[in-house]
Amino acid sequence: MQSLTRILGSWGPLAQRPSSSELLHSSLGAALGLALSGLLVWIGAAHGLLFLFAPLGASAVLVFAVPNSPLAQPWPAIMGNTLSALWALLLLAALPHLPSPWPEAIAVGGAIAVMLMCRALHPPGGAMALLVVLAAAKLVPLGWHLIATVFLLTLALVLAGVFYHRATRRIYPLRHKPPAQAHAPAAGRLALNNDELAALLTRFDQSYNLSPDDLGELLAAAEEQAIQRRFAAVTCGEVMSAKLLTVAPTDSLETVADLFHRHLVKSLPVVGAQGELLGLLLRSDLFDWLWEGHRRSRWRQLLQARTPAATVRKLMRAPEICVQEATPLGELLGTLAQHTVAFIPVLRGHQLAGLITRSDVIRALLQLR
Repeated sequence: MQSLTRILGSWGPLAQRPSSSELLHSSLGAALGLALSGLLVWIGAAHGLLFLFAPLGASAVLVFAVPNSPLAQPWPAIMGNTLSALWALLLLAALPHLPSPWPEAIAVGGAIAVMLMCRALHPPGGAMALLVVLAAAKLVPLGWHLIATVFLLTLALVLAGVFYHRATRRIYPLRHKPPAQAHAPAAGRLALNNDELAALLTRFDQSYNLSPDDLGELLAAAEEQAIQRRFAAVTCGEVMSAKLLTVAPTDSLETVADLFHRHLVKSLPVVGAQGELLGLLLRSDLFDWLWEGHRRSRWRQLLQARTPAATVRKLMRAPEICVQEATPLGELLGTLAQHTVAFIPVLRGHQLAGLITRSDVIRALLQLR
């Protein structure tokens, strides 16, 4: 009984239930795309140029419901349908008296081979080849007229998809990366380039279900989710360095220059009388100010006239990022990957409680392995 249940379960639906917005987006887009194709048929009917064909409905499903699939992109959609129709016509012209079911079987099998060779695999193309064979009496006499019809209506459907997805802020077609970026880490977050991602897709026979960019996004998201779960119980307060070297906004820049000289730090937190964080002072900002003053003043006047009179308040800047003690460490890892800050202040309310550096994070990662 259990084995029967497993077998029946394997035949059940695998896809997640779509959201109401996704359902509406896909169905409305397909309806509008086919309406546009139908309008094109209506305009050309007076001249006997166009007619709708059933596989176009399957193309609409791909273009509007799964626009990220490599099978739904413009080249596979347009060329897949067109080449399949052309193959079926050539087959019937070469072997007009081949008994059934051989024409149907060879038409579909050959269409798949042609689409794969042209990197234009599009499932409705198989249906297109079969349709041409089944309706050979009506379609074969059309010749190149049939090929032009298939091409133009599929092109119209794809163009409708491009404008519809752009209007609804979705990406279609997929953007191919220029050769200069072909070896960049996927999504900027994985140590895998596009060639390695493509090799993984080929290894698991998924190259026609996902693009390398899609796989990169999925792997990066899964990696971030795993990190956040792993470090959910570790807070920034547990990892931070509590020994602080700080300055006050009223300290002179001469004093701060001496601190930078004696300590190998690139920035210092600025705190108020109650320990509240007011800002940061960067070593580079101080040196830039001193150099600018040196250029504008006469020799030997810099230290006498400007430096003693200037205070930290003049050069301090607001911190880019702050976290609370209770913030999970996992939430901070993505931030550190995207910013080049020397440290991140850890607050207890409004007061400065400690600092987190990259060394603190690496230490925590090693301890939790």
